[in-house]
Amino acid sequence: MNLKFLNNCIFPLLLIAGCAGSKLQLRDWTELPKEQYTIPPFASYLAPYKIALDAGHGGSSHLPGYKRGPTGKEEAAMNLNVAFFLKEFLEKAGAKVVMTRSDDRFVALKERNEIAAQAGCDFMISLHHNAADNPQVNYAAVYYHLHPDYSPMSMDLARQIYFGLVEALHLPQVANDGLLTDKLIYPDGFGLLRTSKIPAVLLESSFYSNPTEEKRLTKLSYNRREAYGIFLGLARWAAGGIPSAKLIQPAGISRDKKPEIVYEIADGITDRGGRGARQLLIYSQSASLKIDGKAVAAQMDMPNKKLHFRPDSALANGPHLLQVDLQNLFKNHNLPRVDTLVIAAPAASITFETPAKRLPADGTAMMPIRLKLFDAEQQPVWDGTTVQVQTNRGAIAPAKFQLKNSGAVAYYQAAVETGITQIIVTADNHSDTLLLELTPPGESRVLSGVIVDDSTEARLPTAMVMLDDSIRATTDENGGFFFENLPAGAHKLSVTARGYASENRIINMEANRSAVLPIRLQANLSGILHNEPIILDAALGGSETGDTFNNGVNAASANFELITRLADTLRWTGANVMLVRADQNNFPVQERIEKVNQLPGGWYLKLNYRKWEADSILAQSTIYPANRVGEQIATAINAAFAHLPRARTMLRQNTAVPEVNLTNKTALEVTIKCRAPMIVARDLPALFEGIVNFKRMANQEREE
Repeated sequence: MNLKFLNNCIFPLLLIAGCAGSKLQLRDWTELPKEQYTIPPFASYLAPYKIALDAGHGGSSHLPGYKRGPTGKEEAAMNLNVAFFLKEFLEKAGAKVVMTRSDDRFVALKERNEIAAQAGCDFMISLHHNAADNPQVNYAAVYYHLHPDYSPMSMDLARQIYFGLVEALHLPQVANDGLLTDKLIYPDGFGLLRTSKIPAVLLESSFYSNPTEEKRLTKLSYNRREAYGIFLGLARWAAGGIPSAKLIQPAGISRDKKPEIVYEIADGITDRGGRGARQLLIYSQSASLKIDGKAVAAQMDMPNKKLHFRPDSALANGPHLLQVDLQNLFKNHNLPRVDTLVIAAPAASITFETPAKRLPADGTAMMPIRLKLFDAEQQPVWDGTTVQVQTNRGAIAPAKFQLKNSGAVAYYQAAVETGITQIIVTADNHSDTLLLELTPPGESRVLSGVIVDDSTEARLPTAMVMLDDSIRATTDENGGFFFENLPAGAHKLSVTARGYASENRIINMEANRSAVLPIRLQANLSGILHNEPIILDAALGGSETGDTFNNGVNAASANFELITRLADTLRWTGANVMLVRADQNNFPVQERIEKVNQLPGGWYLKLNYRKWEADSILAQSTIYPANRVGEQIATAINAAFAHLPRARTMLRQNTAVPEVNLTNKTALEVTIKCRAPMIVARDLPALFEGIVNFKRMANQEREE
């Protein structure tokens, strides 16, 4: 037989027949592949990173039905199991891992972020599982905070983790948009993501409310499978390289207000070697520079691997925050690093503000001198500027200090010799002089002093000092005050400060001598509520009057009176009280939520009266489920009400109150059910007692 014929005809036919016999066989998508775990070579690129793993929830086993599946299995346990397996995979790859919890304990959101930040973690993965009213729902999702531009690196992590989960779990549903903003759940997003100082994402890997999925999630082998999918996502992210930008010019402090800013750029890929090692594998259009959050027109020098920018107009003296954003060949962004550039143009002029130009030369008179320093363009200088002060007679303190808000206060004590005295101030090799006249003792007298906290020795700014019920002064930032031209004899002095008991005394001014008074104020309630931020809200308002009680008062008016009186009482203790509803007008719930969310801090208390015909009182507190601080506040308030005659209390943990559910603060609603409000005699004292006792317990826990 012709061999050429065999080669050209028969062998190809056999090959085609063989291929036809290997028909593609597709398995059902939900069929899980056999468990087989390896650490791929590219996972070694995870080694430089320290990763925070946050197993969601915990410490809530005492709450029946809270975060549990159809048969009662706890989500917190599922989350923790996955975290342990993920930790094992990551450490096998060389990464360092920090766990925010390693057992079934409650860890507050703030504490979780603090654990990650204090450990120096590069990013955080918060592990959760989801629930829905529909038991058929079951898909994976990864949540990011607010919008994609908020944290580009978080989006890189989210993208890779999401597909790792999809590939690992083979869930019956695949979301059309598996990367979801947390604004879909809360107006201000998840508390953990909102307050995180490092890139962070929150996983809802599957739905434990699905009966089949709940059963799978109770198996350690399935938890390991999920962890491996997350691990592979993180490994793929790290394999793509992480670009970086290093500030090389200027170094630290710039005397030039228009400095050239230069960053050295790395793509995170070429330093590994390879054929592209000499190139910069960065998308040039992705390179951007922000100064104080505002984008500027920086120029990318690809051949020299540098990013340049020189401002057209002068930057203000003081610190400026610089941030570079980059994206490399694999679409990975750099870690969010913020550099501080300090502009410190030298001082060129100094101004002096004094309450008097003349002082008695009695060796006692003391006067504050306020300094302001400016550069050659008459702009305030940097607060880090060092200032030296000296005098040719008398004394001045402090002799050396740094500015605050481009200024400072020094205190001059008069000499016993009359004449002209010089106050010489020097900064950045520039000096200016203030001339004061010292007059013979007895021609005038001054009264000055400093007000301090009796227990902490802290100086008290903004205290009100009243002399003879007619002359007022407010203490400066150092707690100091000053009065001039006082006649000899007795004078009435009164001192008040928020959160402190007032001080009243009679002082006697000698004919030939000024006076300097140290005044110590005692904090109300030992300062337990000093500077405690509390947000108070009176329910209803306007056309929403609520129940009308037997005495003709409606709930809206009673709520407002109670809140107003409680606010005044709390301010007496030194608390920082903010009112949500400040008048009797309508205030829709959504607007209340938005207002509370915009406030910088504090916890939220909504008060509401309801009519009740029983010959007793019911104080009902509602908090968000498993909010430990909210539970502590509610428990303390309920305990105070429970001491009243014929009083009962109830603590509810649910999401039925929108203001409690959707604000970004610890929040609770207290509903007082009674025949008629007794604001001064009953309800105000109980609320105040509960708040004070909560703070006492919180301080005790902190000390322990």
